[in-house]
Amino acid sequence: MMRRRLAVKPLAEVRAMMRSAFPCPDRIATLPVAGAAGRVTAAPVSSFLTIPAEDIASRDGFAVVSSETVPAGSENLVPLRNPSRVNTGNAIPPGYDAVVMIEDVAGRDGTWSTKRAVLPGEHIFPAGSEIRRGDLILPAGHRIRPCDIGALLSCGLTVVDVREVRVGLIPTGSELVPAGSLPGPGGAVESNTAVSAALLGEAGATCTRYGIVRDDPVLLREAIVRGVHENDMLLISAGSSAGTRDFTATVIGELGEVLVRGIAMKPGVPAIVGRIDGKPAIGLPGYPIAALTAARELALPLLAAWGFSPPPVERLRARLAGTVTADPGYDEFVQIIVSRAGDGYAATPLPRGAGPQMALVHANACLHVPRGTGSIAGGTEVEILLTGQCREQGEVCEPARDREETVPVKGST
Repeated sequence: MMRRRLAVKPLAEVRAMMRSAFPCPDRIATLPVAGAAGRVTAAPVSSFLTIPAEDIASRDGFAVVSSETVPAGSENLVPLRNPSRVNTGNAIPPGYDAVVMIEDVAGRDGTWSTKRAVLPGEHIFPAGSEIRRGDLILPAGHRIRPCDIGALLSCGLTVVDVREVRVGLIPTGSELVPAGSLPGPGGAVESNTAVSAALLGEAGATCTRYGIVRDDPVLLREAIVRGVHENDMLLISAGSSAGTRDFTATVIGELGEVLVRGIAMKPGVPAIVGRIDGKPAIGLPGYPIAALTAARELALPLLAAWGFSPPPVERLRARLAGTVTADPGYDEFVQIIVSRAGDGYAATPLPRGAGPQMALVHANACLHVPRGTGSIAGGTEVEILLTGQCREQGEVCEPARDREETVPVKGST
């Protein structure tokens, strides 16, 4: 019997629909500051401490009354009256208003003199000069960096409120076995949800992988009900096509509604976007490259719209070493091996049909062929998304800020 052809929708249209259909969940988690890197602040974060708490020395030397040093010069040593020895970071004793650096002092204990006059406040960090209690450290919506952790801890904070989004991932398929198990004939180790969880986790999502669900609509329904209840977004791996054991669309439709079934995106055409209890339920194809593409091109942009973005990635310009054949009716994502070629880069498309797992390992870049483009001839200069190191003796592509031919990418393709 001939398989029914999906009436696919353009990728850009699907993304726009998802942004309007699924508002950002209002979930907040309180985390230890030391473990909050990569998370997004839920509210402005203010200092608990005034730093420094009092005037401190910014140089090693002697705390003095500045007016007593005014006559000093290279040929006119001025005795210091009752100087107080301080090191960098020491509190300035009451009654003193400047520090004479140790390099500008001559003499010995009890008979110190200076050859340089100092002004009031010179070589002193005033109290609160770095930050005062109640001052802003980080604004709301800020992605916490490692350096921010030091500032938060130094300002007296041990926990921080961050925005949280929970993503559940359900693997389906009677042929699947868990990692560490030996698959039988026709079987496979379940890995798609691990890959998607790692991808979405980089954007700051809290991901939960559930156990493998066999090809049974009753079991799948139970798993989806639980997953929707416990998460803000649900990804169901496999079962999105039109085979006799593909139940994802049917179950989503019974529990909510199927918004999109079939997307003009290769790989990933059979992907599903549904809504259950107001939450997105995304059906991923079972083929590993298609599953990764669908997670990257559907779930990741929605997370970004909610304020959860992965670390910045890089693009560069490269010349195709072979022709890329693409359907003009689809957005296509082609696995590429990019390498140095003289002063530029060469991009070699991986052959279609290559092993689904190892193709992702061997590729170090991805070429997005936008809908309406069609095939691209060899020798054409294209923009590619880096996913790994440039080839040629292990050389790593330079960051965008250091090279004219690379530019930062703020989101996914």
